[in-house]
Amino acid sequence: MNNSHNLKSLGPFFQPESVAVIGASRAAGKAGYNIIENLKRLGYPGKIYPVNPRATRILGLAAYPGVKDLPETPALAIIVLPPGQVLKSLRECADRGVKAVIIEAVGFGEMDAEGARAEAEITELAGQAGMRVMGPNSVGTINPYANFDSSLGRLKKVFLPRGGIEKGPAAFIGQTGLFTGVYLPLLNSEIGISKIACLGNKCDVDESDVLEYCGADPATKVIAMYLESINDGPRFLELARRINKKKPIIVLKSAVTEGGARASATHTGAVAGEDRVYEAAFRQAGICRVGSFEQLWDVTRAFVSAAPPRGSRVAIVNLAGSGCVTAVDACTRYGLQIAKLSPATKKKIKALYPDWWQVSSPIDVWVAIEASGFEKTYTAITRAVLEDENVDAVIAVMGANNWLDGKSVPGLFADIRRDFPQKTLLAVSMPGDRKIYYRMQREFKDIGVPCYTKDEDAVASLAALYRYRQYLNATP
Repeated sequence: MNNSHNLKSLGPFFQPESVAVIGASRAAGKAGYNIIENLKRLGYPGKIYPVNPRATRILGLAAYPGVKDLPETPALAIIVLPPGQVLKSLRECADRGVKAVIIEAVGFGEMDAEGARAEAEITELAGQAGMRVMGPNSVGTINPYANFDSSLGRLKKVFLPRGGIEKGPAAFIGQTGLFTGVYLPLLNSEIGISKIACLGNKCDVDESDVLEYCGADPATKVIAMYLESINDGPRFLELARRINKKKPIIVLKSAVTEGGARASATHTGAVAGEDRVYEAAFRQAGICRVGSFEQLWDVTRAFVSAAPPRGSRVAIVNLAGSGCVTAVDACTRYGLQIAKLSPATKKKIKALYPDWWQVSSPIDVWVAIEASGFEKTYTAITRAVLEDENVDAVIAVMGANNWLDGKSVPGLFADIRRDFPQKTLLAVSMPGDRKIYYRMQREFKDIGVPCYTKDEDAVASLAALYRYRQYLNATP
Protein backbone atom coordinates (compact mmCIF):
# COMPACT_ATOMS: atom_id res chain seq x y z
CA MET A 1 0.00 0.00 0.00
CA ASN A 2 1.19 3.50 -0.83
CA ASN A 3 2.59 5.10 2.33
CA SER A 4 0.67 8.37 2.06
CA HIS A 5 -2.55 6.51 1.28
CA ASN A 6 -2.09 4.24 4.30
CA LEU A 7 -1.47 7.20 6.60
CA LYS A 8 -4.51 9.03 5.26
CA SER A 9 -6.74 5.95 5.51
CA LEU A 10 -5.78 5.41 9.16
CA GLY A 11 -6.39 9.02 10.20
CA PRO A 12 -10.12 8.50 10.97
CA PHE A 13 -9.27 5.80 13.53
CA PHE A 14 -7.49 8.41 15.66
CA GLN A 15 -8.88 11.81 14.69
CA PRO A 16 -12.26 11.44 12.96
CA GLU A 17 -14.39 14.46 12.18
CA SER A 18 -17.51 12.44 13.01
CA VAL A 19 -18.33 9.08 14.59
CA ALA A 20 -21.29 6.72 14.28
CA VAL A 21 -21.76 4.30 17.19
CA ILE A 22 -23.71 1.38 15.73
CA GLY A 23 -25.30 -0.48 18.60
CA ALA A 24 -25.56 2.61 20.79
CA SER A 25 -27.38 1.92 24.05
CA ARG A 26 -29.38 3.82 26.66
CA ALA A 27 -28.16 1.47 29.40
CA ALA A 28 -25.16 2.60 31.43
CA GLY A 29 -22.47 -0.08 31.45
CA LYS A 30 -23.24 -1.27 27.94
CA ALA A 31 -20.47 -0.80 25.38
CA GLY A 32 -22.70 1.32 23.15
CA TYR A 33 -23.36 3.66 26.07
CA ASN A 34 -19.84 3.84 27.45
CA ILE A 35 -18.23 4.82 24.16
CA ILE A 36 -20.54 7.81 23.78
CA GLU A 37 -20.15 8.71 27.44
CA ASN A 38 -16.34 8.63 27.14
CA LEU A 39 -16.36 10.80 24.02
CA LYS A 40 -18.56 13.39 25.71
CA ARG A 41 -16.54 13.36 28.92
CA LEU A 42 -13.29 13.91 27.05
CA GLY A 43 -14.76 16.82 25.11
CA TYR A 44 -14.49 15.19 21.67
CA PRO A 45 -15.22 18.07 19.24
CA GLY A 46 -16.66 16.05 16.34
CA LYS A 47 -20.21 14.92 15.65
CA ILE A 48 -21.43 11.79 17.45
CA TYR A 49 -24.24 9.78 15.82
CA PRO A 50 -25.80 7.06 17.98
CA VAL A 51 -27.39 4.34 15.81
CA ASN A 52 -30.21 2.40 17.47
CA PRO A 53 -33.56 1.63 15.81
CA ARG A 54 -35.35 1.55 19.19
CA ALA A 55 -34.15 4.91 20.56
CA THR A 56 -34.72 8.54 19.67
CA ARG A 57 -32.15 10.07 22.02
CA ILE A 58 -29.11 8.67 23.83
CA LEU A 59 -27.12 10.73 26.32
CA GLY A 60 -28.77 13.87 24.99
CA LEU A 61 -27.90 13.11 21.34
CA ALA A 62 -30.34 12.41 18.52
CA ALA A 63 -30.33 8.68 17.68
CA TYR A 64 -30.89 7.23 14.22
CA PRO A 65 -32.40 3.89 13.19
CA GLY A 66 -29.65 3.02 10.71
CA VAL A 67 -26.49 4.23 8.99
CA LYS A 68 -28.49 5.14 5.91
CA ASP A 69 -30.53 7.58 8.02
CA LEU A 70 -27.57 9.64 9.25
CA PRO A 71 -27.42 13.29 8.12
CA GLU A 72 -23.88 12.74 6.78
CA THR A 73 -21.46 9.92 6.07
CA PRO A 74 -19.45 9.50 9.28
CA ALA A 75 -15.66 9.49 9.08
CA LEU A 76 -15.60 6.49 11.43
CA ALA A 77 -18.16 3.84 12.35
CA ILE A 78 -17.83 1.80 15.55
CA ILE A 79 -19.80 -1.45 15.51
CA VAL A 80 -20.70 -2.84 18.94
CA LEU A 81 -23.37 -5.32 17.85
CA PRO A 82 -23.58 -9.10 18.46
CA PRO A 83 -21.43 -11.03 15.94
CA GLY A 84 -24.44 -12.25 13.94
CA GLN A 85 -25.39 -8.66 13.07
CA VAL A 86 -21.94 -7.35 12.15
CA LEU A 87 -21.84 -8.30 8.46
CA LYS A 88 -25.21 -6.70 7.79
CA SER A 89 -24.11 -3.52 9.53
CA LEU A 90 -20.79 -3.51 7.67
CA ARG A 91 -22.61 -3.77 4.33
CA GLU A 92 -24.73 -0.76 5.31
CA CYS A 93 -21.53 1.15 6.09
CA ALA A 94 -20.11 0.19 2.71
CA ASP A 95 -23.29 1.30 0.94
CA ARG A 96 -23.13 4.64 2.74
CA GLY A 97 -19.48 5.14 1.79
CA VAL A 98 -17.95 4.85 5.26
CA LYS A 99 -14.20 4.40 4.88
CA ALA A 100 -13.13 3.46 8.41
CA VAL A 101 -14.79 0.95 10.76
CA ILE A 102 -13.86 -0.46 14.15
CA ILE A 103 -15.55 -3.78 14.95
CA GLU A 104 -15.59 -4.26 18.69
CA ALA A 105 -17.66 -7.45 18.56
CA VAL A 106 -16.10 -10.80 19.51
CA GLY A 107 -16.93 -14.27 18.23
CA PHE A 108 -15.03 -14.53 14.93
CA GLY A 109 -11.71 -16.15 13.98
CA GLU A 110 -10.74 -16.54 17.63
CA MET A 111 -13.76 -18.82 18.24
CA ASP A 112 -14.33 -21.46 15.56
CA ALA A 113 -14.40 -22.26 11.84
CA GLU A 114 -17.73 -20.51 11.37
CA GLY A 115 -16.36 -17.37 12.99
CA ALA A 116 -13.27 -17.56 10.78
CA ARG A 117 -15.49 -17.73 7.67
CA ALA A 118 -17.44 -14.66 8.83
CA GLU A 119 -14.16 -12.86 9.44
CA ALA A 120 -13.01 -13.71 5.91
CA GLU A 121 -16.24 -12.18 4.59
CA ILE A 122 -15.49 -9.00 6.53
CA THR A 123 -12.05 -8.83 4.92
CA GLU A 124 -13.46 -9.42 1.44
CA LEU A 125 -16.20 -6.83 1.86
CA ALA A 126 -13.74 -4.25 3.21
CA GLY A 127 -11.47 -4.77 0.22
CA GLN A 128 -14.30 -4.45 -2.28
CA ALA A 129 -15.59 -1.26 -0.64
CA GLY A 130 -12.18 0.38 -0.19
CA MET A 131 -12.91 0.44 3.53
CA ARG A 132 -10.36 0.05 6.35
CA VAL A 133 -11.49 -2.18 9.21
CA MET A 134 -9.89 -2.55 12.64
CA GLY A 135 -10.90 -5.77 14.37
CA PRO A 136 -13.05 -7.69 14.90
CA ASN A 137 -12.45 -8.32 18.58
CA SER A 138 -10.93 -4.85 18.90
CA VAL A 139 -11.56 -2.54 21.83
CA GLY A 140 -10.83 0.58 19.87
CA THR A 141 -8.41 3.48 19.83
CA ILE A 142 -7.44 6.46 21.99
CA ASN A 143 -5.92 9.79 20.95
CA PRO A 144 -5.75 12.31 23.82
CA TYR A 145 -4.46 14.99 21.42
CA ALA A 146 -7.87 14.90 19.70
CA ASN A 147 -9.91 14.21 22.89
CA PHE A 148 -10.88 10.95 21.21
CA ASP A 149 -11.59 7.58 22.80
CA SER A 150 -13.40 4.87 20.85
CA SER A 151 -12.71 2.10 23.37
CA LEU A 152 -15.29 0.16 25.32
CA GLY A 153 -14.89 1.95 28.62
CA ARG A 154 -16.31 0.08 31.61
CA LEU A 155 -17.94 -2.93 30.02
CA LYS A 156 -19.82 -4.68 32.85
CA LYS A 157 -17.43 -3.05 35.34
CA VAL A 158 -14.41 -4.83 33.82
CA PHE A 159 -13.01 -1.77 32.04
CA LEU A 160 -12.59 1.57 33.71
CA PRO A 161 -14.63 4.74 33.17
CA ARG A 162 -12.58 7.61 31.86
CA GLY A 163 -11.51 10.85 33.31
CA GLY A 164 -8.94 12.89 31.46
CA ILE A 165 -6.27 11.05 29.49
CA GLU A 166 -2.82 12.59 29.82
CA LYS A 167 -1.04 13.57 26.63
CA GLY A 168 2.36 12.02 26.32
CA PRO A 169 4.97 10.72 23.88
CA ALA A 170 4.30 6.97 23.88
CA ALA A 171 2.10 5.00 21.48
CA PHE A 172 0.77 1.60 22.52
CA ILE A 173 -0.21 -0.83 19.76
CA GLY A 174 -1.32 -4.39 20.26
CA GLN A 175 -3.57 -7.40 20.14
CA THR A 176 -4.99 -6.74 23.59
CA GLY A 177 -7.62 -4.71 25.34
CA LEU A 178 -5.37 -4.26 28.37
CA PHE A 179 -3.95 -1.00 26.99
CA THR A 180 -7.35 0.70 27.14
CA GLY A 181 -8.57 -1.23 30.16
CA VAL A 182 -6.67 -2.49 33.19
CA TYR A 183 -3.36 -0.80 32.34
CA LEU A 184 -4.75 2.56 31.24
CA PRO A 185 -4.38 4.27 34.65
CA LEU A 186 -0.74 3.19 34.83
CA LEU A 187 0.04 4.34 31.27
CA ASN A 188 -1.81 7.57 31.96
CA SER A 189 -0.06 8.47 35.21
CA GLU A 190 3.43 7.01 34.80
CA ILE A 191 4.20 7.37 31.08
CA GLY A 192 1.75 9.53 29.10
CA ILE A 193 -0.07 8.53 25.93
CA SER A 194 0.13 9.70 22.33
CA LYS A 195 -1.97 6.95 20.73
CA ILE A 196 -3.46 3.58 21.67
CA ALA A 197 -4.68 1.03 19.11
CA CYS A 198 -6.12 -2.34 20.03
CA LEU A 199 -5.95 -4.36 16.82
CA GLY A 200 -8.04 -7.40 17.68
CA ASN A 201 -8.01 -10.12 15.02
CA LYS A 202 -6.36 -7.90 12.37
CA CYS A 203 -8.66 -8.86 9.50
CA ASP A 204 -7.52 -5.69 7.71
CA VAL A 205 -5.67 -3.02 9.72
CA ASP A 206 -2.64 -4.70 11.25
CA GLU A 207 0.48 -3.94 13.27
CA SER A 208 2.44 -2.69 10.25
CA ASP A 209 -0.29 -0.21 9.31
CA VAL A 210 -0.42 1.34 12.77
CA LEU A 211 3.37 1.19 13.21
CA GLU A 212 3.69 3.23 10.00
CA TYR A 213 1.03 5.67 11.19
CA CYS A 214 2.69 6.21 14.58
CA GLY A 215 6.09 6.42 12.92
CA ALA A 216 4.84 9.51 11.07
CA ASP A 217 2.86 10.92 14.02
CA PRO A 218 4.53 14.08 15.42
CA ALA A 219 3.18 13.43 18.93
CA THR A 220 4.69 9.93 19.14
CA LYS A 221 8.31 9.62 20.25
CA VAL A 222 8.33 5.99 21.47
CA ILE A 223 6.33 3.00 20.17
CA ALA A 224 5.44 0.09 22.48
CA MET A 225 3.78 -3.02 21.02
CA TYR A 226 2.21 -6.26 22.21
CA LEU A 227 2.12 -8.82 19.39
CA GLU A 228 0.98 -12.42 19.19
CA SER A 229 1.71 -12.66 15.46
CA ILE A 230 2.88 -10.53 12.55
CA ASN A 231 0.88 -10.57 9.33
CA ASP A 232 3.56 -9.40 6.92
CA GLY A 233 7.03 -9.94 8.35
CA PRO A 234 9.10 -8.29 5.58
CA ARG A 235 6.94 -5.15 5.60
CA PHE A 236 6.99 -4.93 9.39
CA LEU A 237 10.77 -5.25 9.57
CA GLU A 238 11.37 -2.76 6.76
CA LEU A 239 9.18 -0.23 8.57
CA ALA A 240 10.86 -0.98 11.91
CA ARG A 241 14.35 -0.44 10.49
CA ARG A 242 13.31 2.91 9.03
CA ILE A 243 11.30 4.16 12.03
CA ASN A 244 13.79 2.91 14.63
CA LYS A 245 16.34 5.46 13.46
CA LYS A 246 14.16 8.20 14.94
CA LYS A 247 11.76 6.47 17.31
CA PRO A 248 12.60 3.42 19.45
CA ILE A 249 10.29 0.42 19.11
CA ILE A 250 9.75 -1.88 22.08
CA VAL A 251 7.94 -5.19 21.50
CA LEU A 252 6.47 -7.78 23.83
CA LYS A 253 6.12 -10.79 21.55
CA SER A 254 4.07 -13.55 23.14
CA ALA A 255 3.00 -17.01 21.95
CA VAL A 256 6.62 -18.14 22.20
CA THR A 257 5.80 -21.64 23.47
CA GLU A 258 3.56 -24.33 22.03
CA GLY A 259 1.00 -23.75 24.77
CA GLY A 260 1.17 -19.98 24.28
CA ALA A 261 0.62 -20.42 20.54
CA ARG A 262 -2.52 -22.47 21.22
CA ALA A 263 -3.78 -19.80 23.63
CA SER A 264 -3.07 -17.12 21.03
CA ALA A 265 -5.23 -18.94 18.48
CA THR A 266 -8.18 -18.82 20.89
CA HIS A 267 -7.54 -15.17 21.81
CA THR A 268 -7.25 -13.41 18.46
CA GLY A 269 -7.12 -16.26 15.98
CA ALA A 270 -3.41 -15.55 15.45
CA VAL A 271 -0.95 -18.23 14.38
CA ALA A 272 2.39 -17.72 16.11
CA GLY A 273 5.65 -17.96 14.19
CA GLU A 274 8.91 -19.62 15.10
CA ASP A 275 10.24 -17.65 18.05
CA ARG A 276 13.92 -17.92 17.12
CA VAL A 277 13.13 -16.30 13.79
CA TYR A 278 11.41 -13.41 15.54
CA GLU A 279 14.30 -12.97 17.95
CA ALA A 280 16.89 -12.72 15.18
CA ALA A 281 14.74 -10.47 13.00
CA PHE A 282 13.96 -8.10 15.87
CA ARG A 283 17.64 -7.81 16.72
CA GLN A 284 18.56 -7.00 13.13
CA ALA A 285 15.86 -4.32 12.96
CA GLY A 286 16.97 -2.74 16.24
CA ILE A 287 13.71 -3.62 17.99
CA CYS A 288 13.97 -3.83 21.77
CA ARG A 289 12.28 -7.07 22.80
CA VAL A 290 10.95 -7.49 26.34
CA GLY A 291 9.52 -10.48 28.17
CA SER A 292 6.55 -9.10 30.13
CA PHE A 293 4.10 -6.23 30.33
CA GLU A 294 6.00 -4.92 33.35
CA GLN A 295 9.20 -4.76 31.28
CA LEU A 296 7.28 -3.12 28.44
CA TRP A 297 6.28 -0.28 30.80
CA ASP A 298 9.75 -0.11 32.37
CA VAL A 299 11.62 0.19 29.09
CA THR A 300 9.06 2.55 27.57
CA ARG A 301 9.36 4.78 30.65
CA ALA A 302 13.13 4.88 30.16
CA PHE A 303 12.90 5.86 26.49
CA VAL A 304 10.31 8.53 27.25
CA SER A 305 12.46 10.34 29.81
CA ALA A 306 16.12 9.40 29.39
CA ALA A 307 18.70 9.78 26.65
CA PRO A 308 20.49 6.56 25.65
CA PRO A 309 23.92 6.46 27.34
CA ARG A 310 27.03 6.91 25.22
CA GLY A 311 28.65 3.89 26.84
CA SER A 312 28.01 1.02 29.22
CA ARG A 313 29.77 2.36 32.36
CA VAL A 314 27.30 2.76 35.22
CA ALA A 315 27.74 4.42 38.59
CA ILE A 316 25.44 3.00 41.26
CA VAL A 317 24.56 5.26 44.20
CA ASN A 318 22.83 2.92 46.62
CA LEU A 319 21.22 3.21 50.02
CA ALA A 320 22.60 -0.14 51.24
CA GLY A 321 25.52 -2.49 50.72
CA SER A 322 23.19 -5.35 49.84
CA GLY A 323 21.73 -3.21 47.08
CA CYS A 324 25.22 -2.60 45.72
CA VAL A 325 25.73 -6.37 45.42
CA THR A 326 22.41 -7.00 43.65
CA ALA A 327 23.05 -4.06 41.33
CA VAL A 328 26.43 -5.52 40.32
CA ASP A 329 24.76 -8.87 39.62
CA ALA A 330 22.12 -7.15 37.48
CA CYS A 331 24.70 -5.16 35.51
CA THR A 332 26.64 -8.35 34.81
CA ARG A 333 23.51 -10.13 33.57
CA TYR A 334 22.53 -7.27 31.28
CA GLY A 335 25.96 -6.52 29.84
CA LEU A 336 26.72 -3.24 31.63
CA GLN A 337 29.93 -2.31 33.46
CA ILE A 338 30.29 -0.86 36.93
CA ALA A 339 32.15 2.44 36.43
CA LYS A 340 35.66 2.83 37.81
CA LEU A 341 35.64 6.21 39.48
CA SER A 342 38.51 8.64 39.00
CA PRO A 343 40.68 9.64 41.99
CA ALA A 344 39.22 13.16 41.82
CA THR A 345 35.68 11.80 42.06
CA LYS A 346 36.57 9.55 44.98
CA LYS A 347 38.09 12.53 46.77
CA LYS A 348 34.86 14.54 46.40
CA ILE A 349 32.81 11.62 47.68
CA LYS A 350 35.19 10.85 50.55
CA ALA A 351 34.53 14.31 52.01
CA LEU A 352 31.01 13.17 52.94
CA TYR A 353 32.16 10.14 54.98
CA PRO A 354 34.02 9.61 58.25
CA ASP A 355 37.79 9.40 57.85
CA TRP A 356 37.87 5.60 58.23
CA TRP A 357 35.55 4.95 55.24
CA GLN A 358 36.98 3.67 51.95
CA VAL A 359 35.09 4.78 48.83
CA SER A 360 34.36 2.07 46.28
CA SER A 361 32.10 1.56 43.28
CA PRO A 362 29.15 0.87 43.58
CA ILE A 363 28.77 3.54 46.25
CA ASP A 364 27.12 2.53 49.53
CA VAL A 365 25.83 5.85 50.92
CA TRP A 366 24.35 4.84 54.27
CA VAL A 367 27.36 5.84 56.35
CA ALA A 368 27.54 9.14 54.45
CA ILE A 369 23.86 9.80 55.22
CA GLU A 370 24.59 9.30 58.91
CA ALA A 371 27.58 11.64 58.70
CA SER A 372 26.36 14.32 56.29
CA GLY A 373 22.59 13.93 55.97
CA PHE A 374 20.39 12.55 53.20
CA GLU A 375 20.11 15.69 51.05
CA LYS A 376 23.81 16.57 50.96
CA THR A 377 24.83 12.95 50.44
CA TYR A 378 22.63 12.23 47.45
CA THR A 379 23.05 15.56 45.70
CA ALA A 380 26.83 15.77 46.14
CA ILE A 381 27.56 12.16 45.22
CA THR A 382 25.20 12.12 42.24
CA ARG A 383 26.81 15.31 40.91
CA ALA A 384 30.28 13.97 41.50
CA VAL A 385 29.76 10.77 39.54
CA LEU A 386 27.94 12.54 36.71
CA GLU A 387 30.95 14.88 36.38
CA ASP A 388 33.28 11.87 36.06
CA GLU A 389 34.42 11.17 32.48
CA ASN A 390 34.53 7.46 33.37
CA VAL A 391 30.75 7.42 33.94
CA ASP A 392 28.12 7.15 31.18
CA ALA A 393 25.04 6.67 33.34
CA VAL A 394 23.96 6.85 36.98
CA ILE A 395 21.35 4.89 38.90
CA ALA A 396 20.41 6.49 42.22
CA VAL A 397 18.74 4.01 44.56
CA MET A 398 16.80 5.15 47.63
CA GLY A 399 13.78 4.12 49.65
CA ALA A 400 10.30 5.63 49.76
CA ASN A 401 10.53 7.09 53.24
CA ASN A 402 10.09 10.51 54.78
CA TRP A 403 13.77 11.40 54.58
CA LEU A 404 13.32 15.16 54.46
CA ASP A 405 10.30 15.80 56.71
CA GLY A 406 7.90 16.13 53.78
CA LYS A 407 10.30 17.89 51.39
CA SER A 408 10.38 16.43 47.89
CA VAL A 409 13.22 13.94 47.41
CA PRO A 410 12.89 13.95 43.57
CA GLY A 411 13.09 17.74 43.75
CA LEU A 412 16.72 17.36 44.86
CA PHE A 413 17.53 15.95 41.43
CA ALA A 414 15.78 18.56 39.24
CA ASP A 415 18.81 20.83 38.84
CA ILE A 416 21.13 17.83 38.51
CA ARG A 417 19.01 16.44 35.68
CA ARG A 418 19.13 19.80 33.86
CA ASP A 419 22.87 20.25 34.38
CA PHE A 420 23.84 16.90 32.82
CA PRO A 421 21.62 16.41 29.76
CA GLN A 422 24.29 14.31 28.04
CA LYS A 423 24.37 11.72 30.85
CA THR A 424 21.67 9.17 31.63
CA LEU A 425 20.10 9.35 35.10
CA LEU A 426 17.66 6.78 36.47
CA ALA A 427 16.18 6.47 39.96
CA VAL A 428 14.99 3.59 42.10
CA SER A 429 12.52 4.18 44.90
CA MET A 430 12.12 1.01 46.94
CA PRO A 431 8.47 0.99 48.11
CA GLY A 432 8.77 1.42 51.88
CA ASP A 433 5.81 3.76 52.42
CA ARG A 434 3.38 3.21 49.53
CA LYS A 435 1.94 6.71 49.56
CA ILE A 436 5.40 8.26 49.48
CA TYR A 437 6.44 5.76 46.80
CA TYR A 438 3.65 6.77 44.42
CA ARG A 439 4.35 10.44 45.06
CA MET A 440 8.04 9.95 44.32
CA GLN A 441 7.18 8.09 41.11
CA ARG A 442 5.09 11.02 39.91
CA GLU A 443 7.62 13.66 40.95
CA PHE A 444 10.54 11.87 39.30
CA LYS A 445 8.46 11.61 36.12
CA ASP A 446 7.76 15.35 36.27
CA ILE A 447 11.50 16.18 36.24
CA GLY A 448 12.25 13.70 33.44
CA VAL A 449 13.89 10.93 35.49
CA PRO A 450 12.46 7.42 35.05
CA CYS A 451 11.90 5.79 38.43
CA TYR A 452 11.70 2.08 39.27
CA THR A 453 10.80 -0.17 42.15
CA LYS A 454 13.88 -2.44 41.96
CA ASP A 455 17.47 -1.87 40.93
CA GLU A 456 17.25 -4.77 38.46
CA ASP A 457 14.35 -3.07 36.63
CA ALA A 458 16.41 0.11 36.30
CA VAL A 459 19.47 -1.83 35.08
CA ALA A 460 17.41 -3.75 32.50
CA SER A 461 15.91 -0.52 31.20
CA LEU A 462 19.30 1.17 31.06
CA ALA A 463 20.67 -1.82 29.12
CA ALA A 464 17.83 -1.42 26.61
CA LEU A 465 18.74 2.24 26.17
CA TYR A 466 22.39 1.30 25.64
CA ARG A 467 21.55 -1.39 23.03
CA TYR A 468 19.50 1.20 21.16
CA ARG A 469 22.48 3.57 21.16
CA GLN A 470 24.64 0.75 19.79
CA TYR A 471 22.09 0.11 17.04
CA LEU A 472 22.01 3.79 16.06
CA ASN A 473 25.80 3.96 16.01
CA ALA A 474 26.01 0.89 13.77
CA THR A 475 23.26 1.97 11.38
CA PRO A 476 24.08 4.26 8.43
